Amino acid sequence: QAAQFGLSSLAMRFALFLVVGEAAAPPGVGPFGSVVLAQPVTGADRGIDPDGWTKGKLCKATDFGAEPNSGKGCTEALQAAIDACGDLAEGGTVLLQEGSFRSGSLWLRSNLTFRVEADAVLLGADHVSDAPMTYTRRECVMMDAHAGLLNGARCVKKKEPLVGWDDCEKWSTLENVVIEGGGTIDGNGEHWLTKGRDRPMLLDLLWIDGLTIRDLKIRRPGFWTVHPTFCNNVRVTGLDVYTRGKNTDGIDPDSVWNMYLANNTFDNGDDCIAIKSGRDWSGIMVNISTSNILAERNVFRAGHGVSIGSETSGWVTNVTIRDSILQGTQRAVRIKSCRGRGGGVDSVLYQNLQGSAGEAISLTLDYSKVAPTNITATPVIRNIAIRDLRIEASESFMDCTGLDDSVITGVAMRNVTVLNEKKQGCGFCKVQASDVTPTPCGSHSIWI
Repeated sequence: QAAQFGLSSLAMRFALFLVVGEAAAPPGVGPFGSVVLAQPVTGADRGIDPDGWTKGKLCKATDFGAEPNSGKGCTEALQAAIDACGDLAEGGTVLLQEGSFRSGSLWLRSNLTFRVEADAVLLGADHVSDAPMTYTRRECVMMDAHAGLLNGARCVKKKEPLVGWDDCEKWSTLENVVIEGGGTIDGNGEHWLTKGRDRPMLLDLLWIDGLTIRDLKIRRPGFWTVHPTFCNNVRVTGLDVYTRGKNTDGIDPDSVWNMYLANNTFDNGDDCIAIKSGRDWSGIMVNISTSNILAERNVFRAGHGVSIGSETSGWVTNVTIRDSILQGTQRAVRIKSCRGRGGGVDSVLYQNLQGSAGEAISLTLDYSKVAPTNITATPVIRNIAIRDLRIEASESFMDCTGLDDSVITGVAMRNVTVLNEKKQGCGFCKVQASDVTPTPCGSHSIWI
């Protein structure tokens, strides 16, 4: 029957899920296997030594014809430097030293350090044509879209026939990549903000095993800002990410395993952090999870929240967010999904978050109002620990909203104090609370 109707075996299996209501799939595998690394992970080998960039071949951008501060595009020169210094056994470094380097989309290579030094700016170009179409992931769905300013893997071979949920048969995967230097990456992206889902991410880093991003100012994306996708062993430290505008999230780990995120400052037009794993049918079929994420000692200023979701189709598991400062972000603890996503969120710890937020705690499986669907596409939230929080809330204490067919379970709160606001909403959610002020959802510590 599958052959008769032109369906692949996987597509037929998904169709059967819809008919018979088979249970939701377990969390997917990792992008480069499912080995859990000790935290904090090291990231790229070239980044372990702070002077690792000095090892191997050096490619100064100006030696390849880049003319900073000239107003001329540097895309060809910068890509030539990347191609000359990338993929070498001994490694290489592309060096931007002083001035503003205007560029369109660039594709990184393995065993490479891309170094933007303190007096340098990598500046995104002005025209739509400077961001060519490529096959990638946008809002957690596989599709053709405009390439980012810095890009990871390319799709080098499409499937025949195309399947819709992921049409790439072979990717040019990368390893051992560092983006660093103390300078600025400025997406110059305001002209993209009113466009659709196919607009470019700023750092659109797919399929990299061993990735370090550190010590940079990142500004003005046209969409999500830092987007590691299908990556493993990722270390992000010392970033100052300031954005404004629709969907300008700070960082969106998307189907990523083994990630360390520390000592960054986020001040954003949307979620400061949004940890994801694919969206709806595409995400369920790709089924690559996000797991083993540690975020600590970060500062969260403006933004919609310190978030997980809403794209949870491959599952998000084993996440710790701790020891961080809130300076007016909209939501401190935020986990969100909705019917249609499938997958879910399991085994999360928020600990020692201090400061001010609009809403202290927001857990919802009804992020978008969607009619009941099959069990495969109904998400789960479970085993959420919230400890040692002290939050001044300006809007509300807590919202915990599950579904009648997917109750939020295993929420354990301990030593939580929320000042100023007692407003809360509860439904289809089970909580155990100890030393929590206000008492969650009235006088009951376990409620549904």
